[in-house]
Amino acid sequence: MERHDTVIIGAGPIGLEIAAHLGRAGTECLVLDGGPIGATIDRLFPPATRFFSSPERIEIAGIACPTIAQEKATREEYLAYLRQVVDTLDLKVRTYHHVEAARVDGDGFVLDVRIRSGARQSMAARHLVLATGGMGRVRTLGIPGESHPHVRHELGDPHQYHGRRVLIVGGRNGACEAAVRCWRAGARVHLSYRGAEVHERVKYWIRPELEALIEEGRIHGHPRTIPATIDAASVALESLDGGHSTTLEIDDVLLMIGYEHDPTLMKELGIQTDPTTDAPRFNEQTMETNVPGLHVAGTATAGTQDRFRVFIENCHVHAQRITASIAGGELPAERSKRKLEES
Repeated sequence: MERHDTVIIGAGPIGLEIAAHLGRAGTECLVLDGGPIGATIDRLFPPATRFFSSPERIEIAGIACPTIAQEKATREEYLAYLRQVVDTLDLKVRTYHHVEAARVDGDGFVLDVRIRSGARQSMAARHLVLATGGMGRVRTLGIPGESHPHVRHELGDPHQYHGRRVLIVGGRNGACEAAVRCWRAGARVHLSYRGAEVHERVKYWIRPELEALIEEGRIHGHPRTIPATIDAASVALESLDGGHSTTLEIDDVLLMIGYEHDPTLMKELGIQTDPTTDAPRFNEQTMETNVPGLHVAGTATAGTQDRFRVFIENCHVHAQRITASIAGGELPAERSKRKLEES
């Protein structure tokens, strides 16, 4: 059995930042991820998606994150940046190492890991950090036809929807950006959303354009509606204000209604969680949970977020707190709040 001082589960920005801080403090650690580096960004962000936050707010471990156009980073630029951080700091990261189970064992932890090849191995760690994110599984509507093969939850490359009739469900960032990008790629786009308008916090460079496209009839907006049933070639939309339903002839359905936190591993390890959001309970000064030696970090600390308040740019302090808790040293001083809640 492999033995490590600290194992970090999750090779996203905050998981890597914790590894960087622990390494500088002289603590041996290993980062595991069931996918590639930055797996959530790689899987959920369509090509060329720009971050909401400016580059300096999402840079980690003191390494600058330059962008070609001196703009907000794209998905591709940020993934390249994360790879650069790992290589520059020589972080020990094993991708496609999925932790299938974990348990407390004496004064430490034992992990059962499945590798991409199908092989399995066990690892022991004195300290364990869960930086597993808050988007472990998709939200579902629970309606007939939701499992059809033409129903998806992730946009991918909009190119695939050229010339096709696409229904996008959702009124927040992902759905609204998908609607504009699919229309630009030549799709005939319908957008169904629960509100009278799309959400007020949609990216400020997306919302005005989308509203104009809906007003001009280029994108067909269906406010105050939800899908009731999905068939092979049509979708029935039900009005939330009463009245008859509308049937649309559709080739593809994108249910972009968000993601949920997956608390399975936390509960397996005995972490106390909030009954509503599944957010773990932890000491905010050390990020340690009720299980000694087990810490949480990043968006995983917030569970399922309805309105996102925990994201990359305000989680950097987690790495410093966890390092102080595991390796010793002073807790970081509270940073003064920036003028903007987020970029």
